[in-house]
Amino acid sequence: MRRTTVLSFLFVSFVATIALAHYPATLKIDEAAKKQPAVTFNHAKHGDTLVKSCDTCHHTQKGLTKAQTDKVDVKKCSECHLDPKDPKMPSMREMAMNKNPMHIRCIACHKEQKKGPTICKDCHAKS
Repeated sequence: MRRTTVLSFLFVSFVATIALAHYPATLKIDEAAKKQPAVTFNHAKHGDTLVKSCDTCHHTQKGLTKAQTDKVDVKKCSECHLDPKDPKMPSMREMAMNKNPMHIRCIACHKEQKKGPTICKDCHAKS
């Protein structure tokens, strides 16, 4: 009886750890909030159904999979793109469609897939 209880506890703990370690369902991207309203990004929808691989967006972490997100330090876009040291690297503080990394990557994908927002007000919704 005691062995069954211990094994049950370990199994439940394991499942709970996996469930809680999963990446965030939504992200608030507010690095440019002084210029535009923050963007609420549905990370779960993109990660679970719209892209085949995490490195589609997390381009510096080639081969990153959902199964690894609880074992690896997944880099946020802002770690490199908020205040880039290289002037050629797109900055999240820029608003231009060809200078902001989110505008470049996200809008290009939305246009390629022919779905998803492609104009400012559709992502930067005023509350």
